[in-house]
Amino acid sequence: MAIAVEVFDSRCNQLGEGPTATGKNNNQVQWCDIYGKAVRSKDLLTGQSSEYLADEHIGFQIPRSVGGDILGTANGPVLRDADGVIRKLPTRADVDGDNYAGVIRWNDAKVSPDGDLFLGSMAYENQSDQGALYRLSKDGKKLTKLFGSVGISNGMDWSVDKSRMFYIDTLTLRVDQFDYLNGEISNRRALVQVTEGMGYPDGMCSDANDNLWVAFWLGSCVRCFDGKTGKQLEEIKLPTQKITSCVFAGEKLDQLIITSAVGNPGEQVDLDAFPQAGMTFIATPGVVGKKTNLFGA
Repeated sequence: MAIAVEVFDSRCNQLGEGPTATGKNNNQVQWCDIYGKAVRSKDLLTGQSSEYLADEHIGFQIPRSVGGDILGTANGPVLRDADGVIRKLPTRADVDGDNYAGVIRWNDAKVSPDGDLFLGSMAYENQSDQGALYRLSKDGKKLTKLFGSVGISNGMDWSVDKSRMFYIDTLTLRVDQFDYLNGEISNRRALVQVTEGMGYPDGMCSDANDNLWVAFWLGSCVRCFDGKTGKQLEEIKLPTQKITSCVFAGEKLDQLIITSAVGNPGEQVDLDAFPQAGMTFIATPGVVGKKTNLFGA
């Protein structure tokens, strides 16, 4: 039986990404429109929505435990306090010697079970080896480059027992896994191999059973894969092509929020064929997810 999908938020995102769900009942859903330079939110219970804008493209947004957000602004990351004050953090320029302004941007991030922020980069022109994966310490003071030669650093999450980290470099057409211990990753290996015609693996989240829910750009769906074998278990079909990421939300963490995109700047979309391109969707896949980890600094 097909999993039903509804529009959760009809605001059109040029490139919707990185949804999170926070608050007492995991009801405060938030995401970014990367090229719209916007962070948008909607309350799952009340329906109240809001947004704020930034001066740069926003590759990710994650709420902080003290209020406000950490933002992956193009030349950041930065801390945004609840009152809108921006505070700087270590940047790629501090680690790599050059931030490649206008060439490289942040793309996706997630807070690990240990509280560190894992954040990835990509080239605006999608070159296959210009991106990298980094780790920002939970106090926000130290940014470390973990590895380079990344195409599009994208979705990530961790197993419930904290022994593995899952990771997507979109251009490899794989979901990989690492051994994970105290913030360190090792022994990278493929878990899911994406085949021709499936689209491109983008953002993802994992559920309480360590199964992976992966959004597929140009795939019009979110697919679920067994977190141990990589076997496909489920597919949620969406009414538009460019599906970007997902997160579990709601008091029972049983609702899946799914973001989408119109496309990258300059890309055209047939709005007659896909009138809901860029909207944010909601589904109830019949499983329970995990809470969004907040950033501590």
